[in-house]
Amino acid sequence: MSGWTPARARRLDELAGPDGVIVGVAVDHRDSLRAALAKKGIPKLEGRELSELKLRIVRRLAPAATLILLDVEHGAAQALAGGALPRSVALGVALEAQGYGDVGVATRTTFLPNWSPAKAARLGASACKLLLPYRSDVPEQAEQQEAVVREAVAACRAAGTALVLEPIVYPPVAEGTFAGLVVEGARRLALLCPDVLKMQHPGSPEACSELDAACGPDVPWVLLGGGADAASLEQHIREACSAGASGFIVGRTLWDQTLDDDATESERLLAEVSLPLLERLRAVARLHATPWRERVGSIPPPAPDWYRVAS
Repeated sequence: MSGWTPARARRLDELAGPDGVIVGVAVDHRDSLRAALAKKGIPKLEGRELSELKLRIVRRLAPAATLILLDVEHGAAQALAGGALPRSVALGVALEAQGYGDVGVATRTTFLPNWSPAKAARLGASACKLLLPYRSDVPEQAEQQEAVVREAVAACRAAGTALVLEPIVYPPVAEGTFAGLVVEGARRLALLCPDVLKMQHPGSPEACSELDAACGPDVPWVLLGGGADAASLEQHIREACSAGASGFIVGRTLWDQTLDDDATESERLLAEVSLPLLERLRAVARLHATPWRERVGSIPPPAPDWYRVAS
């Protein structure tokens, strides 16, 4: 099934470090970020203020990452224009209109209007991310979402960007079925050939091994954070990477506790809490993860006259 080409491989190399491990920081949150701010009693931020908050996180954490996920509304172009993103760190941009707060409410993903992988490529993004509420046990919903994925895969291939697909098993979930839904979701979605699957922790080391097998040999996967506390997240990354994951992409656990309406205090927390945590998680991943190229195997070089073939 492998459809890896030199161009696709180049995109994945950009997302990972020289060791082939992805160390991702997600700052593409929109509604969930506003909810977190409101929970802390911080006045609603919009426009430039919201961008400044995101860029503060990016500037502090990007040097320890290989990939930063941002939204196009308040983060991506602003980070590039302001020099917040080091040249060695890849940019990924969200494709979906809705955010994490809509998981379980809007069960069909819609694309952000007037935004596309082609525009993301022109901006300078190496990857697009698609958040996908997905339940393999709800056939009609699963079929609709698989059609969305096919559209995203085709658009990303045409644009030359990688697709990081993030399926979320949304509630309610019957007791004892969550791990099976995560694993079955990975199995079905891997057949649609995204470049990376960003997966929930299925609950145990054994389930992580089942998840790894479900992704198959051609689709690297990374662990998402899911808002877990720092100690749990570190353990989850160790289990996932020991089972075959190629790294992680996490967000709220890294920066939620640094949200403060005092920018100076926020900077202090980012430096003293968030950055050391990211460096610790990175060390765990690099010790245990399977480099993405090791997973997919050798990529055959094209024939000498490959460029003469009509595209």
